[in-house]
Amino acid sequence: MSLKNIFNNSWVVNILLLIVLITVNVLINLQYEPITNTRLYLCQSVSLAFIYVMCALHNKFMLQILMHGRYWRYFSLLAGWLTLNTVVTYLLRTNVFQSDRNVIWVGDLVFAAAALLIGIGLWFLYRGATFQTHELRNSLLLREKELQYLQSQLNPHFFFNTLNNLYGVSLRYPNKTPELILSISELMRYQLESSRKQLVPLEDELQFIRNYVHLERARVRQRCQVNFKKKGHEKDLMITPLILIAFVENAFKYAPSSMSASYIKVELEIKGEVLHMKIRNTVPDNKQSVSSTGVGLNNVKQRLALAYAKRHTLITNEENNIYYTELILTLDRHASTPLPDRR
Repeated sequence: MSLKNIFNNSWVVNILLLIVLITVNVLINLQYEPITNTRLYLCQSVSLAFIYVMCALHNKFMLQILMHGRYWRYFSLLAGWLTLNTVVTYLLRTNVFQSDRNVIWVGDLVFAAAALLIGIGLWFLYRGATFQTHELRNSLLLREKELQYLQSQLNPHFFFNTLNNLYGVSLRYPNKTPELILSISELMRYQLESSRKQLVPLEDELQFIRNYVHLERARVRQRCQVNFKKKGHEKDLMITPLILIAFVENAFKYAPSSMSASYIKVELEIKGEVLHMKIRNTVPDNKQSVSSTGVGLNNVKQRLALAYAKRHTLITNEENNIYYTELILTLDRHASTPLPDRR
């Protein structure tokens, strides 16, 4: 049995806590009584163990009665509980161990009541911590499910767009079709493999974007000037897969125009663990006629909110037929940690 499973066992935890309490009690009493006074130490240890067990039984069974609003029943049982503990600890002290026989039973009652109050307080602290842990676990599971669902939408969306691009290129440049099919197969392979992982190396993700830009350049040709720049080092940085491509796709979707000069500028800068991406692209007047599923950008905004909460800034703006996108991400750094597989 692993150490984690051992400490998940309530019996083990209770026994260890009782040992700690008895040890602390002995250490405190050593300042006033010699260790040779075995009757005193045995009496206090047995009494403490009995009270501890009774407090555990109280918290497990009697508190449930109180939580359900059965107050009279609880207080009647509580009176019996205090009486039983007082009588047992008094008899242990005076008759069994014959220690402190001159002390009246009121001290045993006060000790039982104090132990009960401490036990109830610890129980509520434990209950609150357990509840928060449960809520956090459920929240993380829900977040994971949402991310998986959003990421699963990328496959058909990306496939839809690349097929549209391939169709357009094949009509104008049929001799380029075999090469583009091979490029698309590489893009699809990475897209399928990375979508099963929570994090991928940033250098792989940026290579995927370069390949996509190369594919799109073949499609737009002279209709659009494409510029892609990267500064900084991406080594050891990890990123949620396919979270940048939607912004690049969006630029290629709207920028190319046969009626006027158009351009796309993609600039990536990496400083430490911060990735700064800027995209500027022209927007034609008839952009409403461009075919779009509407999935890509809405999807990636939700994924950013889930995967990079409080770790990203996204600014989009359109002015004078120029669309600006600026994304700042604080990434994770893992030098040699294997990637989790979500298959």
